[in-house]
Amino acid sequence: MNPDRPRRTAVLALAAGLLLTATACTDSTPARPDASVGVADGKPLDPNATVTVTLDCAPGSDQPAAQAKYADDLKLFKSMYPNVTIDARPFIGQCETPEQQAAHYKAHDETGAFHAYFTDRAATLASGDAQDITAYVNDETLPGFSAMLPSVRDNMTVDGKVYALPINYYTTGLVYNRDLFTRAGLDPDKPPTTWDGVQAAAKKISALGGGVTGYQDYSGGNTGGWHFTAELYSLGGRVVSDDGKKAAFDSPEGRQVLERLHAMRFTDRSISATPVTQWADAFPPLATGKVGMFLGAPDVVKHLIEVLGADPKAYGLGPMPGATGPGPSLGGGDLYYIKKGQTPNQVKALIAWINFQYQTPDVGQFNFARARTMAAGSKDPVAISVPQPYFWSAASGQMYDITTSLKANGNLPPANYAPYVEHPATSLNEPPAAQQLYKVLDAAMSAALTDPDADLGKALTTAAAQADRLLATTPH
Repeated sequence: MNPDRPRRTAVLALAAGLLLTATACTDSTPARPDASVGVADGKPLDPNATVTVTLDCAPGSDQPAAQAKYADDLKLFKSMYPNVTIDARPFIGQCETPEQQAAHYKAHDETGAFHAYFTDRAATLASGDAQDITAYVNDETLPGFSAMLPSVRDNMTVDGKVYALPINYYTTGLVYNRDLFTRAGLDPDKPPTTWDGVQAAAKKISALGGGVTGYQDYSGGNTGGWHFTAELYSLGGRVVSDDGKKAAFDSPEGRQVLERLHAMRFTDRSISATPVTQWADAFPPLATGKVGMFLGAPDVVKHLIEVLGADPKAYGLGPMPGATGPGPSLGGGDLYYIKKGQTPNQVKALIAWINFQYQTPDVGQFNFARARTMAAGSKDPVAISVPQPYFWSAASGQMYDITTSLKANGNLPPANYAPYVEHPATSLNEPPAAQQLYKVLDAAMSAALTDPDADLGKALTTAAAQADRLLATTPH
């Protein structure tokens, strides 16, 4: 049963009608006298309010399908709020890097709503730029707010106060090339669910030759430490102690991660000799069929198809490998914070847009029917997502509607992603001071993947000492 169905159906009926006349709308609707300021009263934005807002991380020209959908959504939102102007600033490539974000925080020049990863909470709050929006968010302004997953709510809040709204959430799994599996004599419907299985499959795939690599991993750019964390979690290890004050990765599980990667790189030769140190560098070889397996979430498959033009049928997604079967998964995602200094109506307008674009079934990013139509009529590839946790509990009305729509409109072969969908992972949050810790752990991953004579125990001990010094100055 979907408890939100009557209200949401009415909104969608209005939206469908307004979409047909979006280009005819003007900003002439009379505004209320206090429309430019508003009141922090826990109510949605007045549709007659006149307000201008800014936000970052809109799709750029390198994502034509996503850019077209985003522009369509802006028109529809304008039909619903004719006096709201959204200045959405695009990005090319990666939405943000730690260096870019640090520069924004230092200059305090963020947009009205600004993007940050789950890992960035401490740095974002330390900047002093994020507004407490607790008084603005509830099940009326954000339908489904009370049904959000605890792991998502944890990243939105501090001491019970809400500072951010989620726009993306994922759990990590095993992205793999089904064609390479078949060529190597592996069953593409049964990806490995243990790290022993990954290592064995990678050897078979690499044996194909022709520049094909069985497995790929990161060794720099903070992404090395990020993947180390995911692999450590999958084996039951932890990056920091329960109180967040000491490093915990100099452990049997931590050594197991590095020793396996080192063996795959220098003994099995099933990991490429070319270091992968930046986020974007991992994807071209995946898109061209040169890599058999890689850790990632459903958004990796979308990126390969929509941005790099890869074959939509070539990929599968399995559960996160573990020690004896599917393991716990590193959860992560993206958020919008709202900058201090916005008027109440600006805050409400930003919340209304974020809810519309990122959290409402059948519109915005969940408008799978539109995505299917665009995919059929466009030369640009469009990948309609595979099921994943999104933000809400499985029993929520939001998840019911999204799953139903996805089953009706998805254009990626469901069987390719069944291993991931049918084995939902226990999601673990990223550690405190995550980006700083990931940078520290890059060195250990680099040693495992680039140095045939690396002392891996020393690499972990050195990293742990650096992490302890870092954690000693990190708020808990």
